[in-house]
Amino acid sequence: MGFIRRSGVVFFSFLLFFSFLASNSLLILGSSLKYDNVKDGIYPIVKELSGTGEGNFIPKEVVGGFNLTKAAEDAREVLKEHCTNATSYVFSYKEYTINIPCEYANSTNPEEIINKTFDDVIYNIYYKDYGCDFWDCFSKTEQRFFLVSEKAHDYWMGKFYLALLISVLLVLLVFLFVAEKRNGLIITGALLILSVLPLLKLDDLIFAVARKFSFLVSLFLSSTNTVFWFSFILGIILIVAGIGLKIWGFGKTKQKVSKKEEKSKGK
Repeated sequence: MGFIRRSGVVFFSFLLFFSFLASNSLLILGSSLKYDNVKDGIYPIVKELSGTGEGNFIPKEVVGGFNLTKAAEDAREVLKEHCTNATSYVFSYKEYTINIPCEYANSTNPEEIINKTFDDVIYNIYYKDYGCDFWDCFSKTEQRFFLVSEKAHDYWMGKFYLALLISVLLVLLVFLFVAEKRNGLIITGALLILSVLPLLKLDDLIFAVARKFSFLVSLFLSSTNTVFWFSFILGIILIVAGIGLKIWGFGKTKQKVSKKEEKSKGK
């Protein structure tokens, strides 16, 4: 029976490590693709596509035919005249709808209209209905903006919740097979910490595998530190709790009662 228990603990701990690793990785991808993170991360990419960036993000073959700055400057020229009988100026650029409130008509800073144009395009990119399943979008659309869309966020978070459910089931199985249940806390905490350590090198792995889209890596991994420290601290708490239960003698009372019952039966 002892061999079966030990084998079960080793086997399910092995699976739990990889389940934790998958859960943390998927959580990083999902949480990094929240709208606010995407808005901040994709802004310099949109600027570069418009020919106003520094040229560090987009592969050369992707750039071209996307000049939002020119569109914003054109909108600024007609804004005052249009706003005499309207509250906003709505126009389309490529496949994106841009809405500039008439309060910008009197702006002396042209960058405000340009920034508002960029913001609307980013919003369109994120919430656009791409009309395809996540993996099918690679073949059905030439643009890769779906990778930083709400579709991508929902896809990775859905996979995270599935991995989290598997992790919870594996934790229960570890507790089922471990002889002293308090050791289950220590094992779970240790595995959680070990599984989160490789995440510090996750960016290097993605750079190596998907170098063509390396300009998006920092955006995809923007939540790495948050997820790392959350899992690391949670792992420490579980280990400390398990050690604390050992020190405080949790479970020893039951063992003593059992021994007394055995002695009384022996007599």
